[in-house]
Amino acid sequence: MNNATLDAATLDKLRTFVEDEAALLDERRYDEWQELYADDGVYWAPSQPGQQDWNNTVSLYFDDRHTMKTRIERLKHSMIHCQEPPSACVRVLSGLRVMSRAADSGDYRVRSKFIMLEDRRGAERRTFGGNYIHTLRVRGDSFLIVQKRVELTNCEASFPMLTQPF
Repeated sequence: MNNATLDAATLDKLRTFVEDEAALLDERRYDEWQELYADDGVYWAPSQPGQQDWNNTVSLYFDDRHTMKTRIERLKHSMIHCQEPPSACVRVLSGLRVMSRAADSGDYRVRSKFIMLEDRRGAERRTFGGNYIHTLRVRGDSFLIVQKRVELTNCEASFPMLTQPF
């Protein structure tokens, strides 16, 4: 499946959903961001190129709904010193491509390229980039995230104080 075989309205809905998800993160609207995830949804950032699963290799992030809720509570806590002052982030997305649609579930798998800038007063700007791979389940006129895989181009690097989801 590719973008050319998909109707324009569905492609636009997929693109808008992925862009809106990034905007929620930029705006630190973490509770609303978590609501985009299915009950069985996961957020995953592998620590190695081509990493096949999160069970046999340590990941930069691996959050199911429960651990995501814990992470969000920490990010919102008034005593989170590694976010004092809070980071200002911007994510720029491009090149959304539909990779596949599951015949049994109807889930879409889409890839997009991203760059994320993280600025915080008193600290150097951090730049992250790579690919997002979203597995999206149709829910009415929108979608739920079944899995968001963040493939950083430099995932094997050392990342001090990772607090912001990519």
